[in-house]
Amino acid sequence: MVRRIREQQADRQGTMFDELLNRSKRVSKDGFATDFGGIPNDVVEMLNSAPVLQAIQEAREIMEADPANPVLPSLCKVEFGQFSEAKELERGEAAAVDGTSTLPMQKYSAGQAICVGIGSLSHNRPMQESVHYWSSKVFLSDAAGMNDLIERETRGLFGRYSTAYLRYYEIKHGLEIDEPYVLLDGPLIDNRLMTHPEGIKLYDELFQSKTKRALGVIKNIENPAFTKFARALESGEIYVIETVEEQLNKSDPTHNNAGLDRFKRRIASNIFRGVFKPRNKAFGFEVHTSHFEDMIRIMAADCQINNPGQEIPYLLNRIDEEVGKHFNQWILRDRIAAEMAMESEELFFGDTNIRRFFS
Repeated sequence: MVRRIREQQADRQGTMFDELLNRSKRVSKDGFATDFGGIPNDVVEMLNSAPVLQAIQEAREIMEADPANPVLPSLCKVEFGQFSEAKELERGEAAAVDGTSTLPMQKYSAGQAICVGIGSLSHNRPMQESVHYWSSKVFLSDAAGMNDLIERETRGLFGRYSTAYLRYYEIKHGLEIDEPYVLLDGPLIDNRLMTHPEGIKLYDELFQSKTKRALGVIKNIENPAFTKFARALESGEIYVIETVEEQLNKSDPTHNNAGLDRFKRRIASNIFRGVFKPRNKAFGFEVHTSHFEDMIRIMAADCQINNPGQEIPYLLNRIDEEVGKHFNQWILRDRIAAEMAMESEELFFGDTNIRRFFS
């Protein structure tokens, strides 16, 4: 059964690539210089095509109808930008947490390394930061000979978990700070992190906590179904689409993972996923069902509805700016390259992005 599904997926991917090639059009250099070959118009027409508008209308009808799932809240109106509606903000009881790759996962000629910087702040305190670093130095030092060393490097195990590594320390930071209400910049549940025992343990700690409540705000909605509901929203509305458990069942109904099954029953079934629209742009969110009312109220109260395209909570805009300023990845990359150059030119030229230094 699993093999047949994978074969069908491979067939669809092959068909899609055929479609990609057969429906492509050639653009001349002069045409591209004149009006970019009509590409901008094509993109706008695609976004406003009849099938897309019909799908948005159908999404609106679903949102306005009585919910098929009585567990999920109905479409509702929310007052965004009313700071006085959440006294927790003024008292400094809510903090925003964000992180960035101070050193994105780097694959060197021998080994890998990653470094992330995490920060948080509230309306009552400046940024509090933490930095977490890992390299395969110890992992490779345990190799028994050249073949084992090559096998360990070829495995590339850690490169697949760079986002989960960042998300792990964001949530860990949220548990360590004093504020009971935490706004996360990004999803509350990371797809890779939830498949790892350490990730499940961290989520258990978060959702079993008597004091912590958290909500994740997703700035860019990429899920095709979510985009239709997002465009169907009117200003000031919020809509819960599904639980994380429902999302997991749709994405891989054939999985056979006992740990993931337990995660779905204990945690994923209690995480709402939805969309909200303060004014011009819609965003996604994830929140535990028992935290829903409080976290939506706090999130909505702090939203900057006069900040077009970034009408998310003020604290999330602030922490994004602070983290970007404090953890500039190029500074660390330059220092690593400088250390390589002092070691030997061969090491510098072999493991450094030369184009960046000589462009």
